[in-house]
Amino acid sequence: MNRKSQRAFSGLFASTICCLAGVSASAQAPAPPPVKMGLWESSSTMTMGGFQIPPDVVAKMQAMGRPVPGAPHTTVTQSCMTADEWTKTWANLNKRGDMECKVSDLSQDSQKLSFDSSCTSQRGGAFTGHFEMFFDDDEHTHGSMHMKGEGGSGGQPMVMDMKMTSHFVSADCGEVKPGEAKVIKTE
Repeated sequence: MNRKSQRAFSGLFASTICCLAGVSASAQAPAPPPVKMGLWESSSTMTMGGFQIPPDVVAKMQAMGRPVPGAPHTTVTQSCMTADEWTKTWANLNKRGDMECKVSDLSQDSQKLSFDSSCTSQRGGAFTGHFEMFFDDDEHTHGSMHMKGEGGSGGQPMVMDMKMTSHFVSADCGEVKPGEAKVIKTE
């Protein structure tokens, strides 16, 4: 998965409280999560691995001050969660960019949302994974995602792990529109 796809995937994960990796159009949308609706701030850290980068290339990248692929990448976003946006997100997630995803083993209760996903890319590559989101209370969530597969036309093996925390900010979303994530910081 290239950096643009990684950012899109990361942005998708962080843009809603439950950070959905993908949903089949035929899957029933779960009820809105048991959290407050409004402005939420999320921090997600993605680590990619499984692929080989020659040590001399790593050294050159570090010498130039460039990030080394696979190193942890954290993104902090703000998003506006509404019950309508939750439903729309589930309805539209079967295809994002060049990724098509399907969900299985979807389970949600008042404390947790989890599912398995299977995604394919038009550029080549296929991924399978597991997602979990815990509703700590109505103002805090945390979760994780683990995906593995082969990326790109070269079929290079990849592993993606993401950890995420979110907290409620305000009932008023201000300038942040539902369905759009405002990037606050990336590192």
